[in-house]
Amino acid sequence: MAQDCSSAAGTRASFGAYLQCIKEGLDADYGNYENEIREHSKKAAATCFASSIEEGNQKDRCVLAASDLSHNAWDKNGPLRECSICRTFAAGAIKAIKATPAEDQKCIRTEISKAIAREASYCLQKKIPNFAGVPEIPDLEEGSFQYKDSVISSISDHILIQSRLSFCGERKPQRAASTRACLASPFVGYLSGHCKVLASCDAKFSGQCAQTIPATRKATCECITEARDDLKKRIGSIANVFNDLLSGGRGLAIGSANKVDICTSQIKKQMITPVNDWVNVIDSALSSCIRNKPAGQNLAMEALLNVGCRKVIADTTGAATTQLKTGFDFVNNLIDAMVQRSGRFCGGSHCLQG
Repeated sequence: MAQDCSSAAGTRASFGAYLQCIKEGLDADYGNYENEIREHSKKAAATCFASSIEEGNQKDRCVLAASDLSHNAWDKNGPLRECSICRTFAAGAIKAIKATPAEDQKCIRTEISKAIAREASYCLQKKIPNFAGVPEIPDLEEGSFQYKDSVISSISDHILIQSRLSFCGERKPQRAASTRACLASPFVGYLSGHCKVLASCDAKFSGQCAQTIPATRKATCECITEARDDLKKRIGSIANVFNDLLSGGRGLAIGSANKVDICTSQIKKQMITPVNDWVNVIDSALSSCIRNKPAGQNLAMEALLNVGCRKVIADTTGAATTQLKTGFDFVNNLIDAMVQRSGRFCGGSHCLQG
C-alpha cells in the first residue's frame, strides 16, 4: 500500500489506499457485514431503549418496543402517519430505488459522494494545515445491490430509531442524550466484524503513516458529522420559510410576484453551502444517472419543492405546513441513516471494547 505521509500529497494518496483497503475488506463478505449492521442495530435498540413507559421512567431512557421495528418507517403507523402525501412519496421513492439498475445506482452514489467529499475537504482545510484534499472516496456500497431488501430494511430501522430519539428529545432532552450515548457503544462486540476490517487496514501502515492515517480518518469523520448536522439544520429551517411566506415575513408578502416561485427559490437558497448547491447536486445526479425515466413521474427535487409550496400556499388551515414539517423531519432521519452507513470506516469507541 502507498506509505508516504511525509507530504500533504503523499498523505492524500495513502489515505486513498486506506479507504480502498476498507472497501476490499467489506466487498469480500458484503452480505455478512450487511447482516451485522441490521442485526446489531436491532440489538442496540433493544439494549438502549426502554420497552415500556414504566421502564423508561425507571431507567430514564426513551421508549421503543422491539415490535416497533417490525414495520417499515414509511408504513401508515410509522412517523409519517399524519402525512399521506409523504407516505405516497416515500413509497414511490422506495419503488424507484428497487427498479433502478445497479449501474444507475452506482452512478448516483458516485455523484453524491463527490459532493460529500467537497463538504469534507472544505471542513478539513480548517482542521489540518496544508491539507491536500480528500482522495476519491471508493464506493463502499457497491456490494449492496444484491442485498437491497436488507439494506432498505436496515435504513428503515435507522429512521424509526432516529425518529423516536428526536420525538423523545423534544420532550425529555436528558433521556434522549443518555439513550444516544448508549447507542454509540451499546454492547461488547458491537459491529465487531466492521471493527476487524478497520483494524486490519490500520495495521498495514507503519512509521509516520501509523499516526497520520488514523488522525486523518478521525478528522474526516468529524467533518462528515459536521456536514450532516449543517444539512439537517438547513432542512429543518425550511419550515420557517413557509411560516414567513404565510405571515409576510422576510419581505415575502403574499401577492407579490409569483408566490410559488418565491417559495421555491427561498427553499433552494437554504440548501446552498459554501461548496454545494444540494438541490442541484441531487437533481443533476438523478437526471444524468437514471437512463430510463419513469413515465409521467418527475423525480426532481425542484418539482417536489414546487408541489410542497403550492400545497402550503393553497392551504388555509395550516395542515399542509404541519404535514411538510413531518416530511422534512423524515428526510432528516433518512440523512442520519445514510450518514451512519457511510461512516462505517469511522469506527468509534465500540471498536475499543472486547
